[in-house]
Amino acid sequence: MRGYTVSHPVPAASYPPRAYDGLTEIWFDDWEDHDAFFASDNYRTLVNPDEARFIDINSVAVMVTEEKKVV
Repeated sequence: MRGYTVSHPVPAASYPPRAYDGLTEIWFDDWEDHDAFFASDNYRTLVNPDEARFIDINSVAVMVTEEKKVV
């Protein structure tokens, strides 16, 4: 895993109401790193079981992107 960020939206004047409670980004160098992260003992035994306590999995949206550098 190359990076991990969590963002929580805040109310902002002149913007629509928040559509979600939080956003998580996880950055990987390649698919092998992605697969290794989600197959790791740490994720499977600590992170994944805890997610059900604070994430409504039925409302989760997932988006896979590829970073492109623009100079």
